[in-house]
Amino acid sequence: MHPIRQFRLSRRTLLRGAGAALALPWLEVMSPRSARATAKERPPVRLGCLYLPNGSPSEAWTPKSVDGKITALTNEMASLRPFMGDLQIITGLQSELRGSHPAAGATWLIRPAPEGDRISARRGVGGASMDQLVARALGGDTPFASLELITKPEGSFGRSILRNNISWSSPSTPVPRETEPLAIFNRLTGRGPAAPGARRDDRQSILDTVAADARSLRTRVSAADRDKLDEYFEAVRAVEKRLELSRQKAKAQLDQRLANAVAPPAGIPENHETYLRLMFDMMVLAYWTDSTRVATFMLDHEQSNRYFDFLPGVKGMWHALSHWRDISGRTEDDDGKTSWTSREVKRAQYLKVIAWHHLQVAYFLNRLKSIREGDGTLLDHSLILYGSPFADGHEHASKQLPLMLAGHANGQLQTGIHRSHHGKPLEGIYLSVMDRLGLRVEQFGGTDTALLI
Repeated sequence: MHPIRQFRLSRRTLLRGAGAALALPWLEVMSPRSARATAKERPPVRLGCLYLPNGSPSEAWTPKSVDGKITALTNEMASLRPFMGDLQIITGLQSELRGSHPAAGATWLIRPAPEGDRISARRGVGGASMDQLVARALGGDTPFASLELITKPEGSFGRSILRNNISWSSPSTPVPRETEPLAIFNRLTGRGPAAPGARRDDRQSILDTVAADARSLRTRVSAADRDKLDEYFEAVRAVEKRLELSRQKAKAQLDQRLANAVAPPAGIPENHETYLRLMFDMMVLAYWTDSTRVATFMLDHEQSNRYFDFLPGVKGMWHALSHWRDISGRTEDDDGKTSWTSREVKRAQYLKVIAWHHLQVAYFLNRLKSIREGDGTLLDHSLILYGSPFADGHEHASKQLPLMLAGHANGQLQTGIHRSHHGKPLEGIYLSVMDRLGLRVEQFGGTDTALLI
Protein backbone atom coordinates (compact mmCIF):
# COMPACT_ATOMS: atom_id res chain seq x y z
CA MET A 1 0.00 0.00 0.00
CA HIS A 2 1.19 3.53 -0.76
CA PRO A 3 2.79 5.06 2.35
CA ILE A 4 0.56 8.16 2.18
CA ARG A 5 -2.52 5.94 2.50
CA GLN A 6 -1.04 4.15 5.50
CA PHE A 7 -0.23 7.37 7.34
CA ARG A 8 -2.94 8.74 9.62
CA LEU A 9 -2.87 11.88 11.72
CA SER A 10 -4.76 12.67 14.89
CA ARG A 11 -7.14 15.63 14.74
CA ARG A 12 -5.34 17.05 17.77
CA THR A 13 -1.84 16.95 16.29
CA LEU A 14 0.21 20.11 16.84
CA LEU A 15 3.21 21.38 14.91
CA ARG A 16 5.87 22.10 17.50
CA GLY A 17 8.98 24.22 17.75
CA ALA A 18 11.02 25.92 20.43
CA GLY A 19 8.48 27.23 22.93
CA ALA A 20 5.57 27.19 20.46
CA ALA A 21 2.88 24.92 19.10
CA LEU A 22 0.51 25.42 16.18
CA ALA A 23 -2.72 23.50 15.66
CA LEU A 24 -3.61 22.22 12.20
CA PRO A 25 -6.67 22.63 10.01
CA TRP A 26 -8.79 19.64 8.97
CA LEU A 27 -6.81 17.44 6.55
CA GLU A 28 -7.68 14.35 4.52
CA VAL A 29 -4.95 12.45 6.36
CA MET A 30 -6.98 12.91 9.56
CA SER A 31 -9.90 10.90 8.13
CA PRO A 32 -10.24 7.37 9.53
CA ARG A 33 -10.25 4.34 7.26
CA SER A 34 -13.73 2.90 7.61
CA ALA A 35 -16.85 4.52 6.17
CA ARG A 36 -18.52 4.20 9.56
CA ALA A 37 -15.70 6.03 11.27
CA THR A 38 -15.68 8.65 8.51
CA ALA A 39 -19.30 9.51 9.25
CA LYS A 40 -18.44 9.82 12.92
CA GLU A 41 -15.44 12.04 12.18
CA ARG A 42 -17.17 14.76 10.21
CA PRO A 43 -15.83 18.26 10.89
CA PRO A 44 -17.20 19.45 14.24
CA VAL A 45 -19.80 22.16 14.60
CA ARG A 46 -18.51 25.44 16.06
CA LEU A 47 -20.69 27.71 18.15
CA GLY A 48 -20.21 31.47 18.01
CA CYS A 49 -22.24 34.04 19.97
CA LEU A 50 -21.91 37.66 18.79
CA TYR A 51 -23.36 40.34 21.07
CA LEU A 52 -24.56 43.71 19.77
CA PRO A 53 -25.19 46.20 22.61
CA ASN A 54 -27.66 49.11 22.79
CA GLY A 55 -30.42 47.38 20.85
CA SER A 56 -31.60 47.28 17.25
CA PRO A 57 -35.10 48.40 16.16
CA SER A 58 -37.12 45.50 14.77
CA GLU A 59 -38.00 47.36 11.56
CA ALA A 60 -34.28 47.60 10.80
CA TRP A 61 -33.87 43.86 11.35
CA THR A 62 -37.02 42.21 9.96
CA PRO A 63 -36.54 40.95 6.38
CA LYS A 64 -39.09 40.68 3.62
CA SER A 65 -40.16 37.10 3.10
CA VAL A 66 -42.63 34.96 1.19
CA ASP A 67 -43.86 31.78 2.88
CA GLY A 68 -40.95 32.12 5.27
CA LYS A 69 -38.30 32.39 2.55
CA ILE A 70 -36.22 35.57 2.79
CA THR A 71 -36.58 37.69 -0.35
CA ALA A 72 -34.89 40.90 0.82
CA LEU A 73 -32.96 42.25 3.80
CA THR A 74 -33.32 45.72 5.27
CA ASN A 75 -31.06 48.58 4.18
CA GLU A 76 -29.27 48.36 7.52
CA MET A 77 -28.43 44.71 6.79
CA ALA A 78 -27.32 45.33 3.20
CA SER A 79 -23.79 44.06 3.89
CA LEU A 80 -25.26 40.64 4.80
CA ARG A 81 -27.10 40.19 1.50
CA PRO A 82 -24.35 37.97 -0.01
CA PHE A 83 -25.06 35.53 2.84
CA MET A 84 -28.85 35.55 2.60
CA GLY A 85 -28.83 31.82 1.87
CA ASP A 86 -26.70 31.19 4.96
CA LEU A 87 -28.95 33.02 7.42
CA GLN A 88 -32.00 32.35 9.52
CA ILE A 89 -33.49 35.56 10.89
CA ILE A 90 -35.77 35.23 13.90
CA THR A 91 -38.16 37.90 15.13
CA GLY A 92 -40.84 38.14 17.82
CA LEU A 93 -38.81 36.74 20.70
CA GLN A 94 -39.00 38.28 24.15
CA SER A 95 -37.12 38.18 27.45
CA GLU A 96 -37.68 39.27 31.05
CA LEU A 97 -35.04 42.00 31.16
CA ARG A 98 -37.50 44.80 31.95
CA GLY A 99 -35.24 47.51 30.61
CA SER A 100 -32.12 46.94 32.67
CA HIS A 101 -28.78 47.60 30.93
CA PRO A 102 -26.77 45.52 33.45
CA ALA A 103 -29.16 42.58 33.16
CA ALA A 104 -29.22 42.93 29.37
CA GLY A 105 -25.59 41.98 29.00
CA ALA A 106 -25.22 39.66 31.95
CA THR A 107 -28.27 37.53 31.11
CA TRP A 108 -28.24 37.59 27.30
CA LEU A 109 -27.07 33.96 27.24
CA ILE A 110 -29.27 33.30 30.29
CA ARG A 111 -27.92 32.87 33.78
CA PRO A 112 -29.48 33.84 37.12
CA ALA A 113 -30.02 37.58 37.06
CA PRO A 114 -27.89 40.07 39.02
CA GLU A 115 -28.61 40.25 42.71
CA GLY A 116 -31.41 42.71 43.37
CA ASP A 117 -32.90 42.34 39.90
CA ARG A 118 -36.51 41.21 39.81
CA ILE A 119 -35.73 38.31 37.51
CA SER A 120 -35.68 35.17 39.63
CA ALA A 121 -32.77 32.78 39.93
CA ARG A 122 -34.74 30.13 38.08
CA ARG A 123 -33.15 31.42 34.87
CA GLY A 124 -30.29 29.22 33.75
CA VAL A 125 -29.16 25.67 34.41
CA GLY A 126 -26.68 25.33 37.22
CA GLY A 127 -26.04 29.05 36.97
CA ALA A 128 -23.96 28.84 33.78
CA SER A 129 -24.63 30.67 30.53
CA MET A 130 -25.60 28.70 27.44
CA ASP A 131 -22.18 28.91 25.81
CA GLN A 132 -20.50 27.56 28.93
CA LEU A 133 -22.88 24.60 29.10
CA VAL A 134 -21.87 23.78 25.54
CA ALA A 135 -18.19 24.32 26.39
CA ARG A 136 -18.46 21.84 29.26
CA ALA A 137 -19.90 19.26 26.88
CA LEU A 138 -17.49 19.82 23.97
CA GLY A 139 -14.41 21.37 25.56
CA GLY A 140 -12.69 18.08 26.36
CA ASP A 141 -11.96 17.58 22.64
CA THR A 142 -10.06 20.85 22.15
CA PRO A 143 -7.10 22.66 23.75
CA PHE A 144 -9.44 25.40 24.98
CA ALA A 145 -12.98 24.74 26.14
CA SER A 146 -14.05 28.21 25.00
CA LEU A 147 -12.75 31.58 23.91
CA GLU A 148 -14.26 34.86 25.15
CA LEU A 149 -13.59 38.13 23.32
CA ILE A 150 -14.65 41.72 23.89
CA THR A 151 -13.48 45.07 22.56
CA LYS A 152 -11.65 47.27 25.02
CA PRO A 153 -14.26 49.53 26.65
CA GLU A 154 -14.48 53.23 25.94
CA GLY A 155 -16.27 55.75 28.13
CA SER A 156 -18.47 55.03 31.14
CA PHE A 157 -19.29 51.56 32.45
CA GLY A 158 -16.02 50.08 31.24
CA ARG A 159 -15.47 48.47 34.65
CA SER A 160 -19.01 47.23 35.14
CA ILE A 161 -18.85 43.45 35.53
CA LEU A 162 -22.46 42.98 34.48
CA ARG A 163 -22.24 45.16 31.37
CA ASN A 164 -18.99 43.56 30.19
CA ASN A 165 -19.74 39.85 30.46
CA ILE A 166 -22.08 37.48 28.64
CA SER A 167 -20.21 34.24 29.52
CA TRP A 168 -20.63 32.95 33.07
CA SER A 169 -19.39 29.74 34.68
CA SER A 170 -21.66 30.39 37.67
CA PRO A 171 -24.16 33.09 38.70
CA SER A 172 -21.37 35.20 40.18
CA THR A 173 -18.34 34.14 38.13
CA PRO A 174 -17.74 35.58 34.65
CA VAL A 175 -15.33 33.79 32.33
CA PRO A 176 -12.18 35.89 31.72
CA ARG A 177 -12.23 37.78 28.41
CA GLU A 178 -9.52 38.82 25.97
CA THR A 179 -9.33 42.29 24.43
CA GLU A 180 -6.02 42.23 22.53
CA PRO A 181 -5.63 40.33 19.24
CA LEU A 182 -1.96 39.59 19.88
CA ALA A 183 -2.70 38.12 23.31
CA ILE A 184 -5.30 35.82 21.72
CA PHE A 185 -2.88 34.81 18.98
CA ASN A 186 -0.19 34.02 21.52
CA ARG A 187 -2.67 31.99 23.54
CA LEU A 188 -3.74 29.95 20.52
CA THR A 189 -0.17 29.30 19.41
CA GLY A 190 1.33 28.76 22.84
CA ARG A 191 3.55 31.81 22.54
CA GLY A 192 3.17 33.25 25.99
CA PRO A 193 5.42 35.91 27.53
CA ALA A 194 9.10 35.04 27.33
CA ALA A 195 10.75 33.89 30.53
CA PRO A 196 13.02 36.41 32.32
CA GLY A 197 16.34 36.59 30.50
CA ALA A 198 15.03 34.74 27.46
CA ARG A 199 16.18 36.02 24.08
CA ARG A 200 13.32 34.81 21.94
CA ASP A 201 12.28 37.38 19.33
CA ASP A 202 8.48 37.67 19.58
CA ARG A 203 8.48 39.11 16.08
CA GLN A 204 9.66 35.77 14.69
CA SER A 205 6.87 34.03 12.82
CA ILE A 206 5.28 31.04 14.51
CA LEU A 207 5.71 29.35 11.11
CA ASP A 208 9.48 29.77 11.31
CA THR A 209 9.46 28.26 14.79
CA VAL A 210 7.61 25.12 13.68
CA ALA A 211 9.16 24.99 10.19
CA ALA A 212 10.99 21.68 10.68
CA ASP A 213 7.84 19.93 11.89
CA ALA A 214 5.87 21.44 9.00
CA ARG A 215 8.40 20.28 6.39
CA SER A 216 8.30 16.77 7.79
CA LEU A 217 4.52 16.68 7.67
CA ARG A 218 4.41 17.92 4.06
CA THR A 219 6.45 14.92 2.89
CA ARG A 220 3.87 12.51 4.32
CA VAL A 221 0.56 13.92 3.11
CA SER A 222 -1.26 14.11 -0.22
CA ALA A 223 -1.04 16.96 -2.73
CA ALA A 224 -4.53 18.10 -1.68
CA ASP A 225 -3.45 18.29 1.95
CA ARG A 226 -0.30 20.18 0.98
CA ASP A 227 -2.50 22.75 -0.76
CA LYS A 228 -4.62 23.06 2.40
CA LEU A 229 -1.51 23.50 4.52
CA ASP A 230 -0.18 26.19 2.16
CA GLU A 231 -3.50 28.07 2.34
CA TYR A 232 -3.54 27.81 6.13
CA PHE A 233 0.09 28.89 6.57
CA GLU A 234 -0.50 31.83 4.25
CA ALA A 235 -3.47 32.92 6.37
CA VAL A 236 -1.44 32.61 9.58
CA ARG A 237 1.36 34.65 8.05
CA ALA A 238 -1.13 37.33 6.94
CA VAL A 239 -2.55 37.60 10.46
CA GLU A 240 0.96 37.91 11.90
CA LYS A 241 1.79 40.71 9.47
CA ARG A 242 -1.36 42.61 10.42
CA LEU A 243 -0.62 42.17 14.11
CA GLU A 244 2.96 43.38 13.61
CA LEU A 245 1.75 46.38 11.62
CA SER A 246 -0.69 47.28 14.39
CA ARG A 247 2.08 46.91 16.96
CA GLN A 248 4.40 49.16 14.96
CA LYS A 249 1.69 51.80 14.59
CA ALA A 250 0.92 51.61 18.31
CA LYS A 251 4.62 52.09 19.11
CA ALA A 252 4.88 55.11 16.78
CA GLN A 253 1.78 56.62 18.37
CA LEU A 254 3.20 55.88 21.83
CA ASP A 255 6.48 57.64 20.99
CA GLN A 256 4.53 60.63 19.69
CA ARG A 257 2.21 60.83 22.68
CA LEU A 258 4.71 60.18 25.45
CA ALA A 259 5.65 63.85 25.26
CA ASN A 260 2.14 64.60 26.49
CA ALA A 261 2.17 61.70 28.99
CA VAL A 262 -0.83 60.08 27.27
CA ALA A 263 -0.18 56.46 26.29
CA PRO A 264 -2.53 54.65 23.91
CA PRO A 265 -3.88 51.21 24.86
CA ALA A 266 -1.10 48.71 24.10
CA GLY A 267 -1.67 46.27 21.30
CA ILE A 268 -5.01 47.66 20.15
CA PRO A 269 -5.28 49.35 16.74
CA GLU A 270 -6.46 52.95 16.67
CA ASN A 271 -8.69 52.15 13.70
CA HIS A 272 -11.79 50.52 15.17
CA GLU A 273 -12.64 48.55 12.04
CA THR A 274 -9.12 47.11 11.91
CA TYR A 275 -9.52 46.18 15.57
CA LEU A 276 -12.82 44.34 15.18
CA ARG A 277 -11.64 42.49 12.09
CA LEU A 278 -8.47 41.34 13.80
CA MET A 279 -10.59 40.01 16.65
CA PHE A 280 -12.78 38.17 14.16
CA ASP A 281 -9.62 36.79 12.53
CA MET A 282 -8.69 35.32 15.90
CA MET A 283 -12.08 33.58 16.12
CA VAL A 284 -11.60 32.16 12.63
CA LEU A 285 -8.11 30.93 13.51
CA ALA A 286 -9.42 29.29 16.69
CA TYR A 287 -12.16 27.47 14.77
CA TRP A 288 -9.97 26.54 11.80
CA THR A 289 -7.36 24.90 14.02
CA ASP A 290 -10.02 23.30 16.24
CA SER A 291 -8.40 25.07 19.19
CA THR A 292 -11.93 25.61 20.47
CA ARG A 293 -15.47 24.98 19.27
CA VAL A 294 -17.13 27.62 21.42
CA ALA A 295 -16.45 31.35 21.23
CA THR A 296 -18.26 34.52 22.25
CA PHE A 297 -17.54 38.05 21.12
CA MET A 298 -19.06 41.17 22.63
CA LEU A 299 -18.70 43.71 19.82
CA ASP A 300 -18.79 46.25 22.63
CA HIS A 301 -19.91 46.34 26.24
CA GLU A 302 -23.54 47.00 27.05
CA GLN A 303 -24.43 50.70 27.37
CA SER A 304 -21.28 51.49 25.39
CA ASN A 305 -20.39 55.17 25.19
CA ARG A 306 -17.95 54.72 22.32
CA TYR A 307 -17.80 57.67 19.92
CA PHE A 308 -18.65 56.84 16.31
CA ASP A 309 -17.70 60.19 14.83
CA PHE A 310 -15.42 58.32 12.43
CA LEU A 311 -18.52 57.27 10.47
CA PRO A 312 -19.61 59.87 7.88
CA GLY A 313 -22.65 61.81 9.10
CA VAL A 314 -22.51 60.39 12.65
CA LYS A 315 -21.68 62.32 15.81
CA GLY A 316 -21.85 61.43 19.45
CA MET A 317 -21.68 58.31 21.60
CA TRP A 318 -23.38 55.03 20.74
CA HIS A 319 -25.53 54.77 23.87
CA ALA A 320 -26.60 58.39 23.52
CA LEU A 321 -27.54 57.75 19.88
CA SER A 322 -29.66 54.77 20.93
CA HIS A 323 -31.80 57.23 22.92
CA TRP A 324 -32.74 58.88 19.65
CA ARG A 325 -35.84 60.61 20.97
CA ASP A 326 -33.68 62.91 23.14
CA ILE A 327 -31.97 65.45 20.88
CA SER A 328 -31.09 68.29 23.25
CA GLY A 329 -27.77 66.80 24.32
CA ARG A 330 -28.53 67.64 27.94
CA THR A 331 -29.78 64.33 29.35
CA GLU A 332 -27.80 62.07 31.69
CA ASP A 333 -26.97 59.86 28.68
CA ASP A 334 -25.27 62.69 26.76
CA ASP A 335 -21.75 64.13 26.83
CA GLY A 336 -22.99 67.70 27.34
CA LYS A 337 -21.55 68.97 24.05
CA THR A 338 -23.31 67.01 21.28
CA SER A 339 -26.85 67.74 20.18
CA TRP A 340 -28.97 66.90 17.14
CA THR A 341 -31.33 68.87 14.93
CA SER A 342 -34.17 66.33 14.92
CA ARG A 343 -35.18 62.89 16.06
CA GLU A 344 -35.08 61.66 12.47
CA VAL A 345 -31.47 62.79 12.08
CA LYS A 346 -30.39 61.19 15.34
CA ARG A 347 -32.22 57.93 14.65
CA ALA A 348 -30.60 57.70 11.21
CA GLN A 349 -27.19 58.02 12.89
CA TYR A 350 -28.10 55.30 15.41
CA LEU A 351 -29.01 52.98 12.53
CA LYS A 352 -25.73 53.78 10.75
CA VAL A 353 -23.80 52.55 13.79
CA ILE A 354 -25.81 49.32 13.77
CA ALA A 355 -25.28 48.89 10.01
CA TRP A 356 -21.53 49.39 10.48
CA HIS A 357 -21.42 46.51 12.96
CA HIS A 358 -23.38 44.31 10.53
CA LEU A 359 -20.62 45.07 8.01
CA GLN A 360 -18.02 43.68 10.42
CA VAL A 361 -20.11 40.55 10.98
CA ALA A 362 -20.33 40.16 7.20
CA TYR A 363 -16.52 40.23 7.10
CA PHE A 364 -16.46 37.40 9.67
CA LEU A 365 -18.97 35.29 7.74
CA ASN A 366 -17.02 35.82 4.54
CA ARG A 367 -13.83 34.61 6.21
CA LEU A 368 -15.61 31.48 7.43
CA LYS A 369 -17.14 30.85 4.02
CA SER A 370 -13.83 31.26 2.19
CA ILE A 371 -12.13 28.41 4.08
CA ARG A 372 -12.65 24.91 2.69
CA GLU A 373 -13.00 22.15 5.24
CA GLY A 374 -13.99 18.55 4.58
CA ASP A 375 -16.90 18.48 2.16
CA GLY A 376 -17.81 22.14 2.70
CA THR A 377 -16.62 25.34 4.33
CA LEU A 378 -15.98 26.49 7.85
CA LEU A 379 -19.30 28.37 7.68
CA ASP A 380 -21.07 25.13 6.74
CA HIS A 381 -19.73 23.63 9.95
CA SER A 382 -20.59 26.57 12.20
CA LEU A 383 -23.61 27.86 14.07
CA ILE A 384 -23.22 31.59 14.65
CA LEU A 385 -25.74 33.39 16.84
CA TYR A 386 -25.90 37.19 16.50
CA GLY A 387 -28.25 39.52 18.27
CA SER A 388 -29.00 42.19 20.85
CA PRO A 389 -30.85 42.12 24.18
CA PHE A 390 -33.11 45.03 23.22
CA ALA A 391 -35.18 46.00 20.23
CA ASP A 392 -35.47 49.79 20.13
CA GLY A 393 -32.62 51.18 22.20
CA HIS A 394 -34.56 54.21 23.40
CA GLU A 395 -37.39 52.14 24.84
CA HIS A 396 -35.14 49.34 26.15
CA ALA A 397 -37.83 47.09 24.75
CA SER A 398 -37.47 43.42 25.68
CA LYS A 399 -39.93 42.31 23.01
CA GLN A 400 -39.35 41.77 19.29
CA LEU A 401 -35.74 40.94 20.05
CA PRO A 402 -33.34 40.88 17.08
CA LEU A 403 -31.72 37.49 16.54
CA MET A 404 -29.94 35.90 13.61
CA LEU A 405 -28.44 32.45 13.11
CA ALA A 406 -25.77 31.97 10.46
CA GLY A 407 -24.03 28.88 9.11
CA HIS A 408 -25.41 25.42 8.52
CA ALA A 409 -24.33 23.41 11.58
CA ASN A 410 -23.39 20.44 9.35
CA GLY A 411 -26.77 20.58 7.61
CA GLN A 412 -28.81 20.81 10.83
CA LEU A 413 -29.93 24.43 10.39
CA GLN A 414 -32.49 25.64 7.87
CA THR A 415 -31.24 28.79 6.19
CA GLY A 416 -32.51 31.48 3.85
CA ILE A 417 -35.63 31.74 5.98
CA HIS A 418 -37.37 34.12 8.36
CA ARG A 419 -39.09 32.72 11.43
CA SER A 420 -41.48 34.67 13.61
CA HIS A 421 -41.77 33.29 17.14
CA HIS A 422 -44.10 36.02 18.37
CA GLY A 423 -44.13 36.31 22.14
CA LYS A 424 -42.00 33.19 22.64
CA PRO A 425 -39.11 33.18 25.13
CA LEU A 426 -35.57 33.63 23.85
CA GLU A 427 -34.52 30.63 25.91
CA GLY A 428 -36.46 28.35 23.57
CA ILE A 429 -33.98 29.15 20.81
CA TYR A 430 -31.08 28.34 23.10
CA LEU A 431 -32.59 24.93 23.88
CA SER A 432 -32.63 24.21 20.14
CA VAL A 433 -29.09 25.50 19.63
CA MET A 434 -27.79 23.23 22.39
CA ASP A 435 -29.67 20.30 20.88
CA ARG A 436 -27.98 20.87 17.50
CA LEU A 437 -24.64 20.72 19.29
CA GLY A 438 -25.47 17.39 20.90
CA LEU A 439 -26.36 18.74 24.33
CA ARG A 440 -29.81 17.76 25.58
CA VAL A 441 -31.16 20.14 28.21
CA GLU A 442 -34.71 19.58 29.38
CA GLN A 443 -35.27 23.05 30.84
CA PHE A 444 -33.43 26.32 30.47
CA GLY A 445 -34.25 29.77 31.78
CA GLY A 446 -37.72 28.83 32.93
CA THR A 447 -38.85 27.16 29.69
CA ASP A 448 -38.89 23.54 28.59
CA THR A 449 -40.08 24.20 25.04
CA ALA A 450 -37.52 24.29 22.28
CA LEU A 451 -38.33 26.56 19.32
CA LEU A 452 -37.97 25.60 15.68
CA ILE A 453 -34.74 26.71 14.04
